[in-house]
Amino acid sequence: MGLKEFTFDPSLTDAFVALGEDLYRGDAAWVPPLESEVRRQLDPSFAFYGRPGHDHRRFLAFAGGRPAARALASIHPGLRDRDGTPVGAVGLFESTPDEGAAGEVLGAAVAWLEERGLHRIWGPLQFDIWHGYRFKTRGFDEERLLGEPDNKPYYPEQFARFGFTERRRWNSFPLGGPGGLEELAASGREDYERLTARGYRFEPFDTERFDESAGLLHRVLSDSFSRFLGFTPVEPAEFREVLGAARRAIDPRCSHFFYDETGVPAGFSVALRDLAPAVRAMRGRFWPLARLAFLLRQRHARRLLLHLGGITRAESARHNGLARAAVHHTLDRVRQAGYSDVHATLVAGGSPMRRHYGPFASDRRREYTLFELRR
Repeated sequence: MGLKEFTFDPSLTDAFVALGEDLYRGDAAWVPPLESEVRRQLDPSFAFYGRPGHDHRRFLAFAGGRPAARALASIHPGLRDRDGTPVGAVGLFESTPDEGAAGEVLGAAVAWLEERGLHRIWGPLQFDIWHGYRFKTRGFDEERLLGEPDNKPYYPEQFARFGFTERRRWNSFPLGGPGGLEELAASGREDYERLTARGYRFEPFDTERFDESAGLLHRVLSDSFSRFLGFTPVEPAEFREVLGAARRAIDPRCSHFFYDETGVPAGFSVALRDLAPAVRAMRGRFWPLARLAFLLRQRHARRLLLHLGGITRAESARHNGLARAAVHHTLDRVRQAGYSDVHATLVAGGSPMRRHYGPFASDRRREYTLFELRR
């Protein structure tokens, strides 16, 4: 067993990336991230590394001369708990079942963060919530959904064995087919009619003017998510880059901005076509044949994922029923678009949004968890 600590060493970075690919190579259901995107986040040009107060270390454990576990520890000066305590992050974790290797990289990552004064640590979290976090903790036999955490079933146990405990859970769940969609949509009809009569507007996300729509989404989302656990501000250009990865999946018929009676943006919803089979066909590459495989399969996407939604702080304080109206409007458009297989995705436990999904929110088959270590 040996442990390497590094930042931008090219050969160790190659081994770091290769470990992730090797672990899932035999999993036919895996939806691999693009290798180019993984490498972009590990390249010195990645925006995180050049910002004041930001720092990181990578850790790679070897067994029998081969990479066996990896982790990246990072410091983001804006990452704080609800009580204001600074939080360190451990992300990009991958490991063989070797408990010794997993414990070695976790121990080294935590020690590095503690040496820098961080004694509250979240994981898995790579850099910030914009670039991937949480483990899947339930639903390993369920079909994979685009954009959701995916990992080996034993990863949560490896974190727990090291002392990490659950901080928060999220669930994804189906909305019960056409009958369920109609029932949920009906619950907000009165609020929708009342607010539109007052002058509220619901405008589609314009994918033809993507940069403009992304800029507006950045402003509205940053406001509505400002109290979200782990939220850190993100630059507009970086947000466009993150959103750009999902550009082909956004269905503008079911994604909207909400405006109040004065024309001020008051909220948003984003619905994604589930392109997991198309992304899987690329096998992590962006070669011409991989892009062709994606294009051929994306046309057959029939599942819709209600992926994001939010109401601004000012609008929430008015208690106008916009969330109920937005659910009605969104699900009505979903039905008009012909979708019957619809999932609400990554809905946090305790989130006010859960109640708008009625009995469907009690489905716990798909579960995702953020872990925490306190020293």
